[in-house]
Amino acid sequence: MNDKIEDSPLRSLFWKDEILQVLYWMRGEGIGSEVSLLQILPFLNTSYQNLEYHLNKIKDEGLLIGEKKDGTIHYQLSETGKKLGGRQFAEAFQGMQKAGHGECGPDCEFCYGTDGVKLENCVHNCASSPQSI
Repeated sequence: MNDKIEDSPLRSLFWKDEILQVLYWMRGEGIGSEVSLLQILPFLNTSYQNLEYHLNKIKDEGLLIGEKKDGTIHYQLSETGKKLGGRQFAEAFQGMQKAGHGECGPDCEFCYGTDGVKLENCVHNCASSPQSI
């Protein structure tokens, strides 16, 4: 893997968003609210050096808190970091947080037309399933 640090303004913004979202997700999934760089690294397609650079940069912005434990820095989201990470996570996964197959209600934009009638070609393939209101 390339050890180059991606420090252009655009890449820095990209990594800030990615890191905040991953930390927010890890916290929400119970993986950890205080995690080390090595715990974060498998979830991001980057080098150790690049991740370390951006974790420190985000920490300096006040979005992360870093505490040394047993010789390793553990990072956690600050209150501002939690809000920003949560908002970015919700926006990134908005389309995936709809009801699953067979769980659609009459407000599902993919299964019902604007007139409220079940679509023949609904993307959840539940056009033939009984409507439960």
